[in-house]
Amino acid sequence: MTTTPGHSGALGTAVPGEPTATVPDEPTATVPDEPTATVSDEPATAVSDGPGTAELEPLGAAAARRSRLLSRLGWPDRRWVAAAVCAAAGVILFAAYLRQARTMGIHIDAASASAPQTLQAWDMLHGNPLLRGWELADVPFYPIDLPVYMLVELVRGVSGDTAHVAAALIYTLIVLLAGLLAKGRATGREGLIRLLVAVGIMLAPSLVAGTSVLLSGPDHTGTQLALLAIWLALDRAPTRWWLPVLVTVLLVWALVADTIVLVEGVLPLVVVCAIRMYRRRGPLAGHWYDLSLAGGALISVAAAKVVLAVIRQAGGFYVRTPVASFATAASLSAQFWLKVQRVLELFGAGFFGQPLRSSTIIALVHLVGVALVGWAVAVGVRRFFGYDNLVVQVLIVAFIALAAAYLFGTKPDPNEMVGLLPIGAVLAGRLLAGRLSDARLMPALAAVLACYAGILVGHAVPPAASDRSQPAASWFTAHHLTYGLGQFGEAGIVTVDSGNRVQVRPVRLYNHRLVTTPWENEASWYDANHHDATFVIWQPPTGCGNHCPAIADIRQTFGPPTSTYRLDGFVVLVWRQNLLANLPTLNWCGAAWPWNATGHPSLTPCL
Repeated sequence: MTTTPGHSGALGTAVPGEPTATVPDEPTATVPDEPTATVSDEPATAVSDGPGTAELEPLGAAAARRSRLLSRLGWPDRRWVAAAVCAAAGVILFAAYLRQARTMGIHIDAASASAPQTLQAWDMLHGNPLLRGWELADVPFYPIDLPVYMLVELVRGVSGDTAHVAAALIYTLIVLLAGLLAKGRATGREGLIRLLVAVGIMLAPSLVAGTSVLLSGPDHTGTQLALLAIWLALDRAPTRWWLPVLVTVLLVWALVADTIVLVEGVLPLVVVCAIRMYRRRGPLAGHWYDLSLAGGALISVAAAKVVLAVIRQAGGFYVRTPVASFATAASLSAQFWLKVQRVLELFGAGFFGQPLRSSTIIALVHLVGVALVGWAVAVGVRRFFGYDNLVVQVLIVAFIALAAAYLFGTKPDPNEMVGLLPIGAVLAGRLLAGRLSDARLMPALAAVLACYAGILVGHAVPPAASDRSQPAASWFTAHHLTYGLGQFGEAGIVTVDSGNRVQVRPVRLYNHRLVTTPWENEASWYDANHHDATFVIWQPPTGCGNHCPAIADIRQTFGPPTSTYRLDGFVVLVWRQNLLANLPTLNWCGAAWPWNATGHPSLTPCL
């Protein structure tokens, strides 16, 4: 006896194409005479009547009677129970991730990553939704991360903790969405195993590297929210004419925020749809769904550029073109093991160079998650053409494309391949659940999951780190110093930590003089007609090359200060003049990070 996809029986909702038998609620329901083809995360097979299938009918009828009885007794529907459990888990995870985020304190790197977004969101909340006057980096994060920051600031105001709260909220949502995508439409034991495998792999980021990449600020992390939403729509929504339209709109939304969606979203969708059409052949009318998805993905690339151009024409922000290139053969060889280490650190398994201690043991436990992801990718690649599940095929191609882009690219930074974590976790859940159960590995994996939960609790227990490495914003307020200049990190952290009451604008050194450059800032910040900058924060240079000024450089630019203060390792130089009058603006157009560019500046704006 077989059932058709989507038919609902007494044992639950059938998964389209999943090889599970279901039973009608009433014994008089008709059963198809012929077996039907299935579509699942496993290679497509045919399901036929098998021995013992009819014996499930009494159990199904009993389950149906229990369901009706519980309904009459006022018990909540299982879907509401599942939603409540999911919400409670989200609250617990958010609290744990927020505690972990705060263990790193508000340090310079976090300020560099998140202070501009914190100030952009604050500006949007105060009547500048298009960020007029802003020049953003090559990744704007505008429609994804910034709304989350705005929500946090709407509730809590702007502070140094804004980035921690926003990052913890974003990562919590990523973990939950990855679990739902891994579950797919599977129910019962298999659905639970899928969900727990995916969530377990992502559950406990490492305390140092994981917190820095995933919980310190927006850097391709929030982009995974948009991609997971797209894949969930493809996985759960019915195949209707409006679904390709929805996916196209979501891709435009994601591309406006982050061009890495080209690698993670657009390319995999186009490749998979093209392969599906080629293998099935036939008239184009029969391929309208795949053709619409591929065409919409290509259209989204041009549409995203149009959206950014329209924003610019309306007086909104300007975003630079990303600087991307292939690594040379020499750098590829030199950085290979460094990139392997970064991938392991992303999964919490970075053990290279570590002495044998508790943190190293935690990293070795996380190798189980790395092994599961590697196994799932190998299974997916080996049986790629046997799957008739669009989402699984897209995820396989996305994982390979992102890994290749990271390996053959020039940037070894772990944020460049942060998508490997949710993609790999979802693939492990969807492709290995049955295999893990058949191999009787569930007790061992349950023990590993318990270890991950314990690790998460352990990471959330330490108290929040103090910010003694930063000058106290309250000191500036007490001395009536409300507008000044400083290096990029110090400028951002003092500004956000003071709730924007003390505004410090970033500067750098060029030819022994302080200058500024358009990058993650607003042009009016440096307008001497609107602002009066009277002080400079200075810290001894620590490996920042030729762009960090010395005291002599500051004096050469602005003359002798009227007052000098020392504050927690920092020097604050104060003048009785507007320093903005002697601060030129220079442009480093071809540099990925102009605050420490070593080449000559451009004579014209980078537009």
